[in-house]
Amino acid sequence: MGGKLGAALAAAMVLAAAVFAQGGQPGGQPADARCTKPDERACIDWERGVAISLGTGAPASFAQNAAQKNISAERAARLDAARNLLELIKGVALDSNSTVSQAMVASDTVNSSIQGQLNGIRAVDKPKYFSDGSVQVKLEASLRQIIPDSLYAGAPRELGAGATPPLPAGGSNLASGGSFTGLVVDARGLGVTPAMSPKVYDPEGREVYGSAHVSREFAVSQGVVGYVKSLEQAQQTDRVKGNPAVVKAVEAKGPNKADLVVSKEDAERLRTLSQQQTFMREARVMIVLD
Repeated sequence: MGGKLGAALAAAMVLAAAVFAQGGQPGGQPADARCTKPDERACIDWERGVAISLGTGAPASFAQNAAQKNISAERAARLDAARNLLELIKGVALDSNSTVSQAMVASDTVNSSIQGQLNGIRAVDKPKYFSDGSVQVKLEASLRQIIPDSLYAGAPRELGAGATPPLPAGGSNLASGGSFTGLVVDARGLGVTPAMSPKVYDPEGREVYGSAHVSREFAVSQGVVGYVKSLEQAQQTDRVKGNPAVVKAVEAKGPNKADLVVSKEDAERLRTLSQQQTFMREARVMIVLD
C-alpha cells in the first residue's frame, strides 16, 4: 500500500491501538447482525453484497478543546474503518481459485482502483462517542462498487451447446416443470466460501452456471449470486421469490471451496431450462450456506 492512503492508515493503526489500551472500544458486538459471518471489526452481508466495517479513533495529542478532540478522533476512526474494510475486501474470494488480494498484487491498476474507491466511502449512521474521548464510525460499501467488474463479470456465451435431453431429477423440484422465477442451490454442510463469481458444475466438471452465463448488465447490477443462511430465507428473497427451482449441491470444489457440484440429473435439467427461461441469464440465483 502506498501514497497518502497507506500513510494515513498506518497512523490510524497507532491511534486505534491507543484506544484499545484505554478500553474505549466496545467488545463482543458484531459490526452488523445481517452479515453472513458476523465479526466485531468487519464483515460482509452477502445477501446485499455489502461490506461493513467499524473503526475507532482516539483524539489527537495536539487537540486543545472538545471540538478538536472530536474531529481528530472521528478522522482517526474513519481511517481505522477504512483499513478494516480494505483488509476485509482483500480476503474476498473472486472465485474458487483466486482472491481480491491476489488480483491487487497482480495488477497495479486493480490495486489503485480499489484503494481509490475506498477513499470515497462515506460513514453510515452517526458516530458513537465514548467516555474516554474515543469515537467509533461505521462504513458500508457495495462489493460491486469497490471490486472492478472485470474481475467477476464475464462475457456472456450461449448455453445450449452439447445439451442433452433432461433426465429424472433427484432431491430437487426441477421435475415439477413449469416456469421458474430463480434458482436456489442448497449448499449447507459443504463448508462453502462465498465468492463474487462462483460456478456450478456437473459431476463431470462441465459448467452449468457462472459469470459467463449471465448478462453482464445483471452481473454488475446485482452480482452473479446472492448468499443466505436458510432455505426459507433464500426462497423469499426478491431475487428469486415466486417459484424458484431448488437443487441440492453434492460437493464444494476448488482451493477456496466456492464452486459447487450438482447431480447429473439436476445439471441436465438446468441446461434445458436455461434454453427456455431467463432466470439464470438474469442472475436470479441464491446459494444457501451453513
